Amino acid sequence: MNEERIHRTRSEDGTELVGRVSGQGPPLVLVPAGPGDSETTWRFAIPRLRERFTCHAMNTRGRGLSGGHPEHTPDRLVADITAYVESIGDPVGLISGGNVEWPLVTTNASPAVAAIAAWEPIFDKLLSEADAAVLADVFGRVGALAAEQRLEEAAQAWLEGMAAAGFYTPEDAVDGAAPAFWQAAVSNIPLFVHQEALAADAEGLGPADPSVLAQVTAPVLLLHGSRTHPAFVDMVRHVATHVAHPQVREIPGAGHFGIYTEPAAVTDEMVAFFAANLVRA
Repeated sequence: MNEERIHRTRSEDGTELVGRVSGQGPPLVLVPAGPGDSETTWRFAIPRLRERFTCHAMNTRGRGLSGGHPEHTPDRLVADITAYVESIGDPVGLISGGNVEWPLVTTNASPAVAAIAAWEPIFDKLLSEADAAVLADVFGRVGALAAEQRLEEAAQAWLEGMAAAGFYTPEDAVDGAAPAFWQAAVSNIPLFVHQEALAADAEGLGPADPSVLAQVTAPVLLLHGSRTHPAFVDMVRHVATHVAHPQVREIPGAGHFGIYTEPAAVTDEMVAFFAANLVRA
């Protein structure tokens, strides 16, 4: 049964959280990455995952059908995901791309999360000084354009900056994967810039701290592309070193946008992982 349904709940501060639901089987909650909403982020994964699982394309505050709110701190985003997974009533699998900080902390906050799969987790505070400087420069240009509501130009500045720095492979940048994602998410760029600034201002390593990762006892599947930027591979290794039950899989031929360019290979790994770690939960 693949008819789309709507699931609604509220975060602890009353913000309405909405997810589009399709498929049948044990529940998976897919959370958005970057500026995307969940439907944009996982547009190629959901049709395959829902053959075995009930897929909740949930959105945190200010994205998709979910309600808006002036507060967008990392703690609020964790509260959003926690409230949504606990409203389902069964153990869930959690799927994250990029912004894995919030879902990883959610696994500590809620026993409802039985397993988590993450595509190329990104922790800005683990970047080398050189990579951090490049990213700060890109964010500065994007933020300035977003502040003037020049959102199409902001998206283009991000694409060009990330490709020039090698964070996106040439194929990701020109074959439609990265541009398609950013164009679909263009309206969320100001929110993305704001949330990233709040995360950057937080003290310490936050969710990347080994002591925080050590509290993640649920099984964790960490996926990365074979052609991705070395910094993203280093972050996968960092998480795998410190969580209790990691599995690491490399997707041949994929760059950072492997969830767009190699969806079959990515989702096959997720299906096998959740079949082993969620169905039995």
